Amino acid sequence: MLLPRGQSGVISTVDARGPFRVADFATLAADSLADSGGRLPIDENHATDLSAPNGGPSPARGWMTELQARDDGIWAKVEWSAPGAALMADHAYRFISPVFTTDAAGNVQRLLRAALTNTPNLRGMAALNSRQEPTPMDLLAQLRQLLGLPEAASESEVLAKIKTLATPPDQVAMASQILAPIARAVGMPDGAETTAQTVLAAVTGLAAARQTESSTVIAGLQAELKDVTTRLNTVMSATAKDKAVAYVDGEIARGRVGVKALREHYIEMHQADPARVEKEIGALPTLGASGALQVPPDAGDGKLQLNAEHITAARLLGIAAEDYAKTLAAERAD
Repeated sequence: MLLPRGQSGVISTVDARGPFRVADFATLAADSLADSGGRLPIDENHATDLSAPNGGPSPARGWMTELQARDDGIWAKVEWSAPGAALMADHAYRFISPVFTTDAAGNVQRLLRAALTNTPNLRGMAALNSRQEPTPMDLLAQLRQLLGLPEAASESEVLAKIKTLATPPDQVAMASQILAPIARAVGMPDGAETTAQTVLAAVTGLAAARQTESSTVIAGLQAELKDVTTRLNTVMSATAKDKAVAYVDGEIARGRVGVKALREHYIEMHQADPARVEKEIGALPTLGASGALQVPPDAGDGKLQLNAEHITAARLLGIAAEDYAKTLAAERAD
């Protein structure tokens, strides 16, 4: 589920934003996909909006290639990347959190992307990894409600009630109204003949299909997927470590101050977040060929710009940063 329909078309939120409204779910789905070129990205925890503007990573974990407007909201068909498929297999996230634009009145105008999350802001979102079709218990509950039966009615009582529905010429319209929502609930295509016999056959067939689902086959597929995911993660981890070692050792060779003593620490951090580590190490000073500390250039106004290492050194020496800058400037002048 990408976007819930909400109560009476009003989508409420957990925080103070919203509420939001959608005039036409089918039009919103079609226009949003068309504007994106047929592919809307899914990232993790809104990295595109929170991490990317600061230079952080925001890889897509999947691409939404089809949007469908349904009775309960908009659903998306997703092509998962290898890391995204692994996250889904591990049940690492429970929900999808959409990103969309609205007008001043809160009317949703376009769906832009979505994020994997465990704390969705929109109320009424369906959890990931759940079956989109009704489970047997859900189906029975829907049928009881549609047929006006009590909640305690058994499956045999539900089927018996359906069998009693007759369709003589003077009751065709009434029977059609009763049977149409039942037909949709069991997955009959729109426009299909909805007599008591055809709907009963669909209900019986659906129940039989579920009873013959092979748990052995499903378990085998799950085991195979887990094995492939494990091997993929191993390869990705080895590649990440090779890149981390190459970068950190390269900075040590350049004379980057403080990196050699924390080599293993920086390698481990680089595997988890390369951009952050490279930014931190890039801010450290280097030693020149003579062993002297390479200080940064002035800002163009004759004042030396101190980096974090210089400010820390001044604090340890117990002198003001401005005085330390004057000392460095004098040494550079000599």
